Amino acid sequence: MLRLFWILGSFAFACSLGAQDITLEARRLHLGKAGEWEWEIFKDVPVDAGKMELRFQANVNTSEHTLRIWQRDVKQSWPVMLNGRRLGVLTLAETALECVLAVPPGALRDGKNVLLIDSPARLDDIEIGPMHLTLKPVAEAIGGAALLIEVKDGTHGEAMPCRLTLTRPDGTLQPLQAAPAGDVAVRVGVIYAKNGKARVSVPPGDYILHAGRGFEWGVASRKLTMKQGETLPVDLTLSREVDTKGWIAADSHIHTLTHSGHGDAKIEERMITIAGEGIELAIATDHNHHTDYAPSAASVGVTDRFTSVIGNEVTTKHGHFNAFPIQPGAAVANHNEQDWAKLLPAIRATPGVKVITLNHPRDLHSGFVPLGGLQFNPTTGKHRHADALDIDALEVITSGAMQSDIHLLYRDWFALLNRGHRIAAIASSDTHDVNRFILGQGRTYVAAKDGNPSQLDLDEVWRSYQEGRLLVSLGLMTTLKVNDRFTVGDLATGLGSQIKVEAVVSGPAWVTADRIELYANGILIREQSIKDEHRAGEKARITWELPKPAHDVHLVAIATGPGITEPFWEIPRPYQPSSKSLTPRVIGSTNPIWLDCDGDGKFASAFAIAQALVTKLGSDSAALREALKKHDAAVIVQVESLLPNSIGKP
Repeated sequence: MLRLFWILGSFAFACSLGAQDITLEARRLHLGKAGEWEWEIFKDVPVDAGKMELRFQANVNTSEHTLRIWQRDVKQSWPVMLNGRRLGVLTLAETALECVLAVPPGALRDGKNVLLIDSPARLDDIEIGPMHLTLKPVAEAIGGAALLIEVKDGTHGEAMPCRLTLTRPDGTLQPLQAAPAGDVAVRVGVIYAKNGKARVSVPPGDYILHAGRGFEWGVASRKLTMKQGETLPVDLTLSREVDTKGWIAADSHIHTLTHSGHGDAKIEERMITIAGEGIELAIATDHNHHTDYAPSAASVGVTDRFTSVIGNEVTTKHGHFNAFPIQPGAAVANHNEQDWAKLLPAIRATPGVKVITLNHPRDLHSGFVPLGGLQFNPTTGKHRHADALDIDALEVITSGAMQSDIHLLYRDWFALLNRGHRIAAIASSDTHDVNRFILGQGRTYVAAKDGNPSQLDLDEVWRSYQEGRLLVSLGLMTTLKVNDRFTVGDLATGLGSQIKVEAVVSGPAWVTADRIELYANGILIREQSIKDEHRAGEKARITWELPKPAHDVHLVAIATGPGITEPFWEIPRPYQPSSKSLTPRVIGSTNPIWLDCDGDGKFASAFAIAQALVTKLGSDSAALREALKKHDAAVIVQVESLLPNSIGKP
């Protein structure tokens, strides 16, 4: 459906009145496909048009003008054309913002003009408007007043890398300019400042400024009113709110436009975003490319802020695998190989590699889903390529590619663990952008000495990856301890008849936790609500007394809470949604503590226990049924997979 919008009058008339802004469309409109909707929130919202075509009278412009378009929920490419000339595209962003496009001299005609915002082939419900034409160049249209911003560490009083988010009072990200150019990475409404300092040009108006530095820090906010020609100093202080001593913040899935070829983050900008989000271990994983951040980090001046590692996202038609660390000069693995039995050994053989991760395993790429129905049984954990599944970790949270069901990949992971795979759970961002997907939003905490982020003991780091001494974080951090002694990655031995389990949930004040769950072999055995009230730091400390299970189990704690919707840390919508409902959540989880319940000094998976039962009792269904009364559902599932129908009713 195409609806035409007519605007009469001319710019000459407007200018004679002294106006600088021409309103092309005053309304908020819904563009999409009639009878279809991308999300439930659009289900009962009438579609105003499939694409927008505005016809208006104007005079030819001899200087650059500025087209300003308010937009929200833009996921696909919407080209913007003026009189058949492409001005650009709407900004790819779900957050409300004003898209600013330059109108070159001569792009306007005397008389009739046509502005077209064309629709993509795929369904994309968006909101658009108001739209204005400003009779000034872009630099003037989004300028007129200035902010001199400095953000300091509240403990040491030193300027620090940070992220600045500037919105209008209604939450719309404000177009802006920022300097010094080499010290900032800038997008609409967002500035990453490598040393906490920026000069920001904005139009006169009312704003809200937020400063943050990732998950571990608070957010400082300030309401501002800017007048024409004003220069306003703004000093903000950030305080650390989450104690992460003994844990380093890692993002093991990071891309650049420079070497991956898509997204918008140039490698120099990437260095500033890493520093600004407080990531201490930054693993470069451009597609089929060995990227070394060290030279760029040095040229930008942020080498003291993090340790960088060469890695590679081996991007194949049968899955995406991150490999790291990689020695400089090593050959790139053949990404055209689709047989895991050949591909994974080749990746493992790449000089230097200690860790291989399976990325976003429920995503569809090239018609293949690594943990899809043709490959994987999510109940038993049996994988078609189980013998070749030589990986160290699995992304259960990928903040740039969220699942509709935030627990889906945890269930898959539990099934793999029960099948006998020793695979750690991790989180990462998979960001290709400066702002659209926030670097370090999904992050992994690695057990390691964290005194100097620029000189991490990488041997210790890789051991922690291999031993599962990791925490998964998307807005929360959860730790777990058994009998005041054993922590994640440990084999808990010498267990008595009762087991003490303590979980601690932490997060900044701007995140809320409302629930914690404890799983044994992936089975929910304890749960408790949390009353948070926006506490900074420790949000809950929960202790459970458990009877010792009859057989070995792995324990994992998962805390969750309401998702963040504020533009300074908005959680993205699902990448390949399985539901039209939107229920963003924050989450923080542990990796397993392995309980040696039979006291033999080692851990037996549910599958190994099932194999032992089947070996001992064969297909004697009565004996199996009796024996399984002492075993949990995870073991029963594995027995059923080995001997279908063997334990049914006689």
